[in-house]
Amino acid sequence: MAEGGLEIVVGTYENFLLGFSLSCQEESNGQSKYSLKPSFTNNSHCGSIRCISSFHKFIASGSTDEVIRLLNMVSRTEHGILQQQNGTITCLTSHQSYLFSGSDDGTICIWKQRSWECEKTLHAHPEGVLGLSIHPSGKLALSIGRDKALKTWNLVKGRHGYTTNLKAIADAVQFSTLGNYYAVSVSNRLDVYSLSTARVIYTISFTKKILHIIFLKDDIVAVGGDQDSVDVHNVSLGEKSVSYRAHKSRVKDMKFLPSQKFLLTASNCDGHIRIWNFPDDNFTQAPTLVTEVDTTCRVTCLAVWDKSVVLTKKTLTEDHQILQEAEGEDDDENTEEVEIDMEQKSTSSNSRSRNLSSAQEERDSSDKLQIELREHRKPKRRKIK
Repeated sequence: MAEGGLEIVVGTYENFLLGFSLSCQEESNGQSKYSLKPSFTNNSHCGSIRCISSFHKFIASGSTDEVIRLLNMVSRTEHGILQQQNGTITCLTSHQSYLFSGSDDGTICIWKQRSWECEKTLHAHPEGVLGLSIHPSGKLALSIGRDKALKTWNLVKGRHGYTTNLKAIADAVQFSTLGNYYAVSVSNRLDVYSLSTARVIYTISFTKKILHIIFLKDDIVAVGGDQDSVDVHNVSLGEKSVSYRAHKSRVKDMKFLPSQKFLLTASNCDGHIRIWNFPDDNFTQAPTLVTEVDTTCRVTCLAVWDKSVVLTKKTLTEDHQILQEAEGEDDDENTEEVEIDMEQKSTSSNSRSRNLSSAQEERDSSDKLQIELREHRKPKRRKIK
């Protein structure tokens, strides 16, 4: 891993965005030594930062100041602000070229990258939106709010699907990596649902309140909260795989890097960011601590920005243009329609060629989503600096 290729970005109660570069050095014994070094500090928000999201070359952060700020990680400049919602920005997530934001005012805004217009405003939960998760296909979304409701959204048509009434206010919601499951946490209880049947297939009882859930694989979920440990469960087998002590008292947020099998955890009690490495693909053994850093702040949220993904996307776009020009030179030949998968991380030319046609459906879905959202969009004020 090249130095500076990955950056860990955290939001804090102290209004700061803090960046830490993950670097790797080879030791004489052949083992890799990782370290986290401070890379930047940003203090643009006027209130505590509640959520952040990484997509493409941007880091988006939401705060109690009711503003979403965009930071360009390539040029290291502030790209502008998004101001549409009248309440604390409680959650941020992204899919392809869209950014989704939930707020205390009960709305979910869907922003289009580049133009940064609010393509659609969903009136979701009257008492405030608490969580949001997008299906890997980009066609569905789940949201939770203070109205004790779990709502399903049709993103192709840009409207509400159906509502599931919960017994209490949910704290977190998350789709699995392939979208076959989704999990909803209420206090210290986590229910995992099958998407095909919408029924609970597995229930996890946590010792204390659950603060964050993340799927390591489609059927393997990690749970963290107000206790010092992280529990990993296998949904298919219906059992706990492993549990280990991650922080002194609380795990506030987590992110997973599949390529290295690294699980990142952050705590707002001890202020540490820690990176854990799982030794096996089934996550049945306790991970080892790779590296850690003391932020000296109370961490509220965590995101990972990968520079190599941005560079790969730029290279793939250039290759796409070259292929289109080559096809235009000979109209008599039978040519295939080519689409570039913007999520592909391989930089080798052979791998790119094999994957050009594999993203056709995904691109078609994205185009359809954009058309439908524009048809339902009403003029909204925006403020971008």
